[in-house]
Amino acid sequence: SLCMTAPLAMVAFPLSIGMMIIIALLLIALLLLLVLYAINKHRHNHYVDITHLQSIQLDSGSLFSFFQPHLISINEVSQRGYSSMLSLAQHMIGIQPIADSVMILWPPSFDCYNILLPNSLNIPEVILGVPGSVDIKLISLAMYASSRANECAYCTSHCCSFAVRRGVDPSILRNLLTEVSNNKKSEEDAPTTEDDPTTTNLSPKESAVIKLAYGLGTVPCSLTAETCNEVTKLFHPSQLEWLVAATSLFGMFNKLMDGLNIPLETSTYQETIDIMDTNYTLGRAAAGMIEGESTAAKAMRQPPPPTDDWTNIIAIMFHGLRPGVMQCGLKGKCFVVFQQVLGNVLCTCKSGAVVPFRRFYTGFNMIDYSVGLLFM
Repeated sequence: SLCMTAPLAMVAFPLSIGMMIIIALLLIALLLLLVLYAINKHRHNHYVDITHLQSIQLDSGSLFSFFQPHLISINEVSQRGYSSMLSLAQHMIGIQPIADSVMILWPPSFDCYNILLPNSLNIPEVILGVPGSVDIKLISLAMYASSRANECAYCTSHCCSFAVRRGVDPSILRNLLTEVSNNKKSEEDAPTTEDDPTTTNLSPKESAVIKLAYGLGTVPCSLTAETCNEVTKLFHPSQLEWLVAATSLFGMFNKLMDGLNIPLETSTYQETIDIMDTNYTLGRAAAGMIEGESTAAKAMRQPPPPTDDWTNIIAIMFHGLRPGVMQCGLKGKCFVVFQQVLGNVLCTCKSGAVVPFRRFYTGFNMIDYSVGLLFM
């Protein structure tokens, strides 16, 4: 019997290895099919036609009116090697923003813009909810509160769309200024949730993030020592760094977009205006395109942004890791610049969706760094 069992064991062992290889290949094929399905489902590109944008009569005193004749179409921007970044924006806020057609006029600014966005937010890690990361809903709240504090109508509407797509309760966004106002009052004078029906029941972390981001966003800064103490008790230092990075990123974007008078896309306005608080106003900068539309278009409303499903999450992961921008040598160029300016500070931080800029967790660090090496 031993003589018969030995040959069978020798045959079974290679068969088991072969079966394992086949199963692994089938799983990889299934994963690829899921990725292809997700990308194909969201393949549509939504953007404002450049001809239409150039035809709208805007305030002649705005910076954007100066750029209008020179705007570059989204198709051309994509052909210049930025397709992954354009797709990433599409999946995050549902449109490829008008700002892209302006920023690309000075390529270094567009490169910097595309480095800061995915790396300050830690995309795609934040979308996946990597253990130890900050909840994407809290990051979204920080972005929205910062933009609201800076009174940038363009970024506020985009951050509203981003937040709702990531699952933030619209009532929190609608009542954010009420929350800020209540935080500023003394405990004796502040209305309770029962007294004020517009107040949303927030978790301690949500309330702390709103106070942190709004305080950092105001000019001058109104962040208090009490808020600093509160957030340090609620968040790990690395999580707090993440929240401050998102807040600061949009503090910069708010001033840039508002200063350039970038007009808000009509479709974004139509899907977010009823979600944001009643004090929201377009202002001079963001109103340009919408004021140029017909009365019917201004009055029209679209359904609120949809919450992410698994296909959109996979698409964001793909475009967050896909180094389309690196085709221009962007990562290599920026790494050299950072090394020249900061010395060897970044040597222990070789990670990021586009450039070595932040610290990540080991598994994704290996993935990002490996992908980056292939395209540097």
